Amino acid sequence: MSIIGTKLRKIRKATGLSLKQLSTKINGKISISFLSDIENGRSNPSFENLKLIAAALETPVSYFIEDSKDSIFSSTIDDADFIHIINLLQDFKDWNIEDKKELLFYLKAKKVIRDSNHQ
Repeated sequence: MSIIGTKLRKIRKATGLSLKQLSTKINGKISISFLSDIENGRSNPSFENLKLIAAALETPVSYFIEDSKDSIFSSTIDDADFIHIINLLQDFKDWNIEDKKELLFYLKAKKVIRDSNHQ
């Protein structure tokens, strides 16, 4: 199985979509059998098809092509739940300052709690 295929299967299953449902979300532009071939490493999508798949899964294209070993999130990037967090942060630059401060406060507080539990 290819890296793209592995990641496609992981994110598709995490979002609860069947191959048929994913194909439908892409308006049938990519067939069920081709999606299956990608997942099983028998085919590779063109960049245009990868963009369609990523958009249908509400996932950045970079998720499929980034080598997770080189990522700052290397231990979690392959965790399908983590992708949902990344998706929520896609528009972070457009958040108002109060929302940004609230998120930062939460993350700092969570770290303090985690650190105190490990002592």
